[in-house]
Amino acid sequence: MTEGVVRRKRLARAAGLRALRVLLAVVRRLPLGTALALGRGLGGLMRLASRRRYEVALSNLRVAFGDAMDEEERRRVARACFRHFGMFAVEGMRFPYLSDAEVLRRVSVPPDVARRADELKSRAQGALLLTAHLGNFEIAGRWASIQGIPIIALARPARDAGTTALMKELRARNGIQVVTLGESLRPVLAGLRKGSAVAIVCDQNAADIFVPFFGRPTGTVDGPARLALRTGVPMLVAHCVRDGRGGYTVGLDGELDAAPTGDERADVERIMADVNRLLEAGIRRHPEQWLWFHDRWRASPPVEPADGNQP
Repeated sequence: MTEGVVRRKRLARAAGLRALRVLLAVVRRLPLGTALALGRGLGGLMRLASRRRYEVALSNLRVAFGDAMDEEERRRVARACFRHFGMFAVEGMRFPYLSDAEVLRRVSVPPDVARRADELKSRAQGALLLTAHLGNFEIAGRWASIQGIPIIALARPARDAGTTALMKELRARNGIQVVTLGESLRPVLAGLRKGSAVAIVCDQNAADIFVPFFGRPTGTVDGPARLALRTGVPMLVAHCVRDGRGGYTVGLDGELDAAPTGDERADVERIMADVNRLLEAGIRRHPEQWLWFHDRWRASPPVEPADGNQP
């Protein structure tokens, strides 16, 4: 890479960070409903500006649903997922500045989820909270933090260090401590021993292992399974989705057994296949709230759209 290209990328990232800070300054002062309307508009603009991402979304929907979803429905869901991403972005800027009372007013938690949260807190028991880019997982983290459950998010860093720092700052305001991949895992292991819940978003493209996802061998991270096998803590697969009425619902999709059998490779594949199965079920229920424009199958073996892949 030439020095000129490096300089241009550095300048572009600096300009992007400045634009992000300006947007944050605007969004944090808006009523949440107005901010969400702005987010939907920004998501629509993103779709128009990035035809390639829109085509990726359509291709992924064909891979996932095959003939069970016709072309008109695929286009509807693809458009909706861009609007969702815009709302997700502004929620990440607005929720850190909402009061605890306002957050609790907007978040609905079924009794079984509330009971499980109380158990984790009363026993000071660490846990892995596994989720997807479905709805807005950070709102669930804010809710858990309000309940007195320490939350540590294990996250990928942004390409720009300044953006990474800004994201950490916003999440800290939500009561979420961020440990970025590549940093020491000591805070994560120490947190689990002291009863923290470690949140991991594990639905992005990877080449660690290949296990089923929407009926395809799919490149999947193996870190959550290895961490569970190492620590023995419970693995809870959860989500937080918009309810269509201006609120959010936190749900628990399942709890997984990470007990080792002596065959670590088989254990990791079994656990992550189960994680993918539970994540997929949530995505099928709320397809408009997942990031279909992420190139999820990039590291996977070549796939063709399935015929009649029924939900």
